[in-house]
Amino acid sequence: MGRKGASAIFFDLVGTFQAGRLLRDGAAGMAALEALMLDTIGGIEEAASNLSFQIQQIVDATVPLAEEIQKAEIEFQKFVTSVNSAYLTDEIEQIGLSFGFSAEQSLKAGARMAQLSALLGEEVVPAATEAGIAFGLIGDMTTEDAMNRLISLQQQTKFVFQDTTYEAYRQLDAMQKQELVTKQMAMTMNQLNSVEDHSAATMAQITAVLNEFASQAHLTGESLEFMAAMSAVLIEAGEQQGKAGRSLRMTYARLGADVNGSATAIQQYGVATKQADGTLRSMSAILEDLHPTWERLNSGQKQGLAQQVAGNRHYVRFIKIMENWERVKSLEMEARNETAAVMDEEGNAIGYLDSLQNSNVITLRALRAELDLVRGAIGERLL
Repeated sequence: MGRKGASAIFFDLVGTFQAGRLLRDGAAGMAALEALMLDTIGGIEEAASNLSFQIQQIVDATVPLAEEIQKAEIEFQKFVTSVNSAYLTDEIEQIGLSFGFSAEQSLKAGARMAQLSALLGEEVVPAATEAGIAFGLIGDMTTEDAMNRLISLQQQTKFVFQDTTYEAYRQLDAMQKQELVTKQMAMTMNQLNSVEDHSAATMAQITAVLNEFASQAHLTGESLEFMAAMSAVLIEAGEQQGKAGRSLRMTYARLGADVNGSATAIQQYGVATKQADGTLRSMSAILEDLHPTWERLNSGQKQGLAQQVAGNRHYVRFIKIMENWERVKSLEMEARNETAAVMDEEGNAIGYLDSLQNSNVITLRALRAELDLVRGAIGERLL
């Protein structure tokens, strides 16, 4: 090998040094590039995860609600014809919103009323449902519970046909049926609310008692006003709903069949229990005639008569009715005069119902229910 000059050796050394530096700088660059790529991928993954979480939140907030609304719609629509199902479904949902109830709650109430469409007609379902929802609102009951009680009361007392007959009702056109049902529903609600507002009994308690005995009372021609008044008085006197209703049912049954001489015991005081055609007089008429005599009896005689009339299990409740007779008559008059009316004959909210419907509480509930309806629509698209 030939000898190198000093300058060649110098440049060899510099070249070797720069090559090592370049190699080290290249490795650092690759490490930096690799880190940058990993960071970018991590950012993309985090963004995707956040997006997925947000999408899942939307699904969780809408799909279950859509499922419940669809179930309620299906349940409602099975009771109406396919021709009117879409229109009636929308109508019921909008009625519910006006009272601050969700679509699901409204449709469940509508489904109960739609079960009577074969009897009343599909055209009256919205009007009847509106009355039932209002009934639940003023009585602090769920829509479905309120509707069930109102339907039970209708089935037992036929209050919708109070001023007519079912045969005559069937001959009416759609508008006439709707007007009649709205009027009768409003009157019934006004009567019950008038009793509630002037007594210590709630709407739920009164209707619970009524549903135990209204059918028997109706057969004697008893008025709903008197039935509600008796129910409220027994509740005020500390009676449980079920026992109060059963005691009245048994008393009507005992008087009608003269069980153990129950009717005979009253007749001995000069009070007729039968009409000329042999049917049982209304209890309001019987007790009205009996009351003057009752006032003259001593405690032992009162108990003996009550036991004969109502039986050993229920005689105390009969005594409570007779001892609070003036209270019964007072509440009956409140109901008859509809002193606490909440709906007019056209179905418009008045009085307490109007104030309640326009309150901030119901307005807020209505907005929430409307939002739920929108969320349900979004959820339906995601199903």
